[in-house]
Amino acid sequence: MKIGDLVKVKDCVDLEMIGHCCDCFFCATKSNRIGFVAAVAPRNAFQVMFDTGMWRLDQFDVARGDVEVIRESR
Repeated sequence: MKIGDLVKVKDCVDLEMIGHCCDCFFCATKSNRIGFVAAVAPRNAFQVMFDTGMWRLDQFDVARGDVEVIRESR
């Protein structure tokens, strides 16, 4: 990830099927999970602006497959 990239956070496991509600930032705010990498943050992380607010993601999120770069900046 780098500043200017467009990223998408993967969907959560459907917990409603087992009687639980997901309370993560993205589910709780009903985000479309697409964000713009706005700034570098400490410890190999980035501040990403989503439709429902700013959230911090790091390279480990990418390595685990939780975040995907869907459009790279030039």
